[in-house]
Amino acid sequence: MAKREPPERPAIPLDTAWPPPAKGGARPALTRKGRPKTVRLPWARAGRSQAKSAADSDSASQVAARRAALVALNEDRVPFVVAGAYALREYTGIRRDTKDLDIFCQRKDAGRALTSLSRVGFRVEMTDSLWLAKGFAQDGEFVDVIFSSGNGVAEVDKLWLRRARKARVLGVDSLIAPPEEVIWSKSYVQERERYDGADIQHLLLWCAEGLDWKHLLDRMRPHPEVLLAHLLLFRFSYPGDRDKVPGWVLDELLALSRRPALASEKRLCRGTLLSGQQYQVDLAEGYRDARPLEVPAWREHRGPP
Repeated sequence: MAKREPPERPAIPLDTAWPPPAKGGARPALTRKGRPKTVRLPWARAGRSQAKSAADSDSASQVAARRAALVALNEDRVPFVVAGAYALREYTGIRRDTKDLDIFCQRKDAGRALTSLSRVGFRVEMTDSLWLAKGFAQDGEFVDVIFSSGNGVAEVDKLWLRRARKARVLGVDSLIAPPEEVIWSKSYVQERERYDGADIQHLLLWCAEGLDWKHLLDRMRPHPEVLLAHLLLFRFSYPGDRDKVPGWVLDELLALSRRPALASEKRLCRGTLLSGQQYQVDLAEGYRDARPLEVPAWREHRGPP
């Protein structure tokens, strides 16, 4: 007898109020059909211990809530990848306590993801229509549903899913966000209270030799100085490993960064793409905010300049 497929659940519209809780270094590898396949992770080859379960550093309530979320999303066939601390564990072996589970999906699938979370008892909300929704379990644990970077630049698209890697997260079959996309989205997190540069350097330390550098350059071509800055800091932090980054990558980034200023860039501040707060003083003094001028998603969800 053929196995019956579960019915696809209707998505919660993104423009409506959310309901209350429901009751009750290898390179990204693809098969010929474009589906991700399991690859050997670089830190495993390097001998970093995998003996501990990924759940060992998480509390029982964290594990229960996060597993419930992953299972629900899988059951409802919501396309998503796991990023954040769990991706960092997979790629680098670094284990740290994390306050939540980061689920990345395309914007068009965010409503479906929230519907799935609501079905298993999460209270869900659209926290910020630009980039973030959340699901709150009854015991206070929560899941972030992310569909863009906070500045609107690193939008989740089909390549996040196509290039993802298979892994088991908290005992649940999942896809892990590609390292290139993790670096891309983390590159812009440079707030005073949070800076993701060390995460990027650790990803480079363990994954640089297997990265698809052309793809990462394509992702960050509009802002070559940002990637170049992270690569220079990597060379400073790990001088004996600096050659893991191909020389041609630095050459291309330097060439792109050397271009003269454009007339349209006069009194323009792109620092707001790195920190929403620390460059407000410059906007107050007459600099123009690059976000509404250069980022379509920002303009759509925050309004014109």
